[in-house]
Amino acid sequence: RVLELGCGSGRLTIPIAQEGIDIVGADLSPAMLRSARAKGAAAGLQIPFVQADMRQFDLGAQFSAILIPGNSLLHLLTIEDLKQCFASVRRHLAPGGKLVFDISKWDLPRLARDPGERHPVLCVNHPERGEISVEETAEYDAAEQIRRVIWYLSAPDDPDFQIIDYRLRVIFPQELILLLDCAGFRLETRYGEFTREAFASSSPRQVCLCVPVAERADV
Repeated sequence: RVLELGCGSGRLTIPIAQEGIDIVGADLSPAMLRSARAKGAAAGLQIPFVQADMRQFDLGAQFSAILIPGNSLLHLLTIEDLKQCFASVRRHLAPGGKLVFDISKWDLPRLARDPGERHPVLCVNHPERGEISVEETAEYDAAEQIRRVIWYLSAPDDPDFQIIDYRLRVIFPQELILLLDCAGFRLETRYGEFTREAFASSSPRQVCLCVPVAERADV
C-alpha cells in the first residue's frame, strides 16, 4: 500500500492506481482534493483522497512506500516543518518501507538571477484559451534559503491573466543527507533524474529513496 503526500489533483495518484497499486492520496488543499476525487471517479477508480497536513498527520495505517513528489517537500520552509514531516512519515512506514521524493537540485546561477527579469518556464495548450505561456521571476533569500517565485500565465489575447506567488525552500545536496540523518533516515539511493541516471553536478533534480534507521540508543 502506498501513500502520496501532496497529491494535488491526482496527477500521479490516478495513473498509479490504474496500475493496480493500492494508493491513498493526501493533500492540505480542499480544492485540490475535490478535483482529485472528481478525476478519480471519472476514471472509474475508488481512491481514498484525504485532507492532511504533511507536517503532522495520523492516518491510522502504515504503508510500504510514502511518496512526496514534484518538489512538494520544498513547501516546508523551516527546519521544524521538515522535522515534523519526517517524524510523521516514520510513524506511517511499515517495516521495510521506503520514503521516496524528488526535489530540485539548485544551481547558483539560477539563484542569482535578477529578480526583475522574467524567464520562460513552459507552454501548454488550453482547449479554450489556446497556447498558455508561463514565465517566472524569482528572488532568493540566502540567509533563510527561501526562493520566492512569481509565475505569470498569459494567453495570446490575455497577458498575465493569472499571477501565482509562492515560496520554496532551497535544500543543497550535502545538506539533504544531514537533514535525513537527523530525522532518522538513511539516503539509500539518489538519482539525478526520473530515468535513474546517476546523481551528478549537472543533474536537474534529486530523486531520493530513503529508509528509516533504527532508533539511536542514548549514550
